[in-house]
Amino acid sequence: MAIEYERIGDYDIPTLRLNNQNEYRIGFFGRRYKDYLKRNHKIIYYNLLTKQQLLTHIKLVEEEADELYESIISSLKSQEKIDEKLKANDPIGWVQMMNNIQNGAKEIVLAEASRPFMDILP
Repeated sequence: MAIEYERIGDYDIPTLRLNNQNEYRIGFFGRRYKDYLKRNHKIIYYNLLTKQQLLTHIKLVEEEADELYESIISSLKSQEKIDEKLKANDPIGWVQMMNNIQNGAKEIVLAEASRPFMDILP
C-alpha cells in the first residue's frame, strides 16, 4: 500500500481518499436508525464509519424495516378488509383508513427498532 503525499508549502501532507462507495439514499427508517446509533452507540457508529461499512449496515437495517413495514400494512389491510372495492366506493374513507394503517405500521416498526436490530450489528 503506497501512501501518496501532496506538497503544500514546506510540508508533505498525506493524500487520503475514501474507497468508492455505491450511492445509496437513506430512507425514513435508515435515517432514524443512523440517528439512534449516533446518539446511543457512538463506538459502534464510529467503528462502522471508519471501516466504511456504515452505509451498507444502515441499508441492511432499512431493508429489514421496510419489509416489516410492508408486511404489517398488508396484514392490517386484510384484517380491516380494505380493498379496491372500498377504494372505488368510498375514496375518502379508504384514504383515512390507509393513513391509519400506515401510521400504525410505522409505530410498530419504530417500537421494534427501539429494541434495535442489535442482532445485525457486527
